Amino acid sequence: MSRNVIIVDDDKIVCKVTKRMFQICGLSNDPIIFNSGKKALAFLKETNNEKERNIIFLDINMPFINGWEFIDILSKETTLLHTTIYLITSSIFPEDHTRARENKIVADILIKPITLAKTKQLVAEINK
Repeated sequence: MSRNVIIVDDDKIVCKVTKRMFQICGLSNDPIIFNSGKKALAFLKETNNEKERNIIFLDINMPFINGWEFIDILSKETTLLHTTIYLITSSIFPEDHTRARENKIVADILIKPITLAKTKQLVAEINK
């Protein structure tokens, strides 16, 4: 099964650094980057394919559509059979961490900045 690695974050620097770490660690040579949840949702709606796995790295705090709203919309509009979401956040709010643990499509919540060591560990888990 092929996979799309998707980064959704309104911070361009975070996107560049995350993309480079994914390339170094072998997760994806060309992750797909969106600077808004709206654009990412449009892409996912257009490309919804049972033969592709979507691994989404999603910022919680974004303008217009935040990470939680993104998950709610995605859950209603597409088949999530092959979709896994990793939240990437600087949030220190316990309710975000609790909500992430309780959501069945959220695999983990990662605290910014993500280190190369954490990225390597994450890639090993994803590739199991």
